[in-house]
Amino acid sequence: MGSTERRARAKEDLRRAIMDAARKLFATEDYKAVSMRRIAEAIEYSPTALYLHFNDKEEILLRLIDEGFDMLRGRLESITNTNPIERLREGGHVYFAFAFEQPHYYRIMFQLEDKEMATRIAEQIQCGTRAFGFIRRAVQEARDQHLLPTSQDEIVLSHTLWASLHGAVSLTLSGHLNMLPEGLHSAFFNTVIDAGLLGIAGDK
Repeated sequence: MGSTERRARAKEDLRRAIMDAARKLFATEDYKAVSMRRIAEAIEYSPTALYLHFNDKEEILLRLIDEGFDMLRGRLESITNTNPIERLREGGHVYFAFAFEQPHYYRIMFQLEDKEMATRIAEQIQCGTRAFGFIRRAVQEARDQHLLPTSQDEIVLSHTLWASLHGAVSLTLSGHLNMLPEGLHSAFFNTVIDAGLLGIAGDK
């Protein structure tokens, strides 16, 4: 590896370290409390070094959210089941797996404490729409094939299904599922998916 390649690798490694440290801070602390200096301290670099790679903490956050949604979208779009209902069922399991394997990403994508920043993100980030498109396409396809005997709008059905998945994840990540024995968590998540699908199919 030549010197140019080594410099490029070192630059990319530092960017990755910055983003990883920022992801943990954004997911565990209030957004306003996280500063470029705090992120720099986490990786033992000077704040000046961070500004060589990112304009500010908002840029880092937006890149992380974009990265997280790309990861989720990629997993969802790898599902090849041609039956839209079964595709939604598999998508539910993929959604749960992503949330519990990548809790820091999930929290900054869906549970950012700073409401003003969350609103700004929703206005700027389109990747979330792309990931949500998986649900919308499958729901619309199911309606077209008369697998969902309902007159309700597709967008309402899609949000209803997503809300049921998100609610289960939020309860789990926040520690509010402690009344349910851990050995029954898998059955709970399966039931959430089944109930969500039954719910959107039952509104005639």
